[in-house]
Amino acid sequence: MIRQSNFCPNLNHRRSRVPVRGCPMCGEIVNQTIPRRCCTDEEHAIKRRDRDNYCSGCGLQLRQKT
Repeated sequence: MIRQSNFCPNLNHRRSRVPVRGCPMCGEIVNQTIPRRCCTDEEHAIKRRDRDNYCSGCGLQLRQKT
């Protein structure tokens, strides 16, 4: 299922086969067939360093909106 987010520039919203559960930029679930993961703090720290706003595995907000 292809979903179009209103203002998110992430290409996962336009892909037919999305490899992640959630969008790391806006947090919207883009592939509901992938089960929610239980991520570790270390994985979240790596995603923060990659400047992701949300965890693509569990959906946790990693950074505060500015």
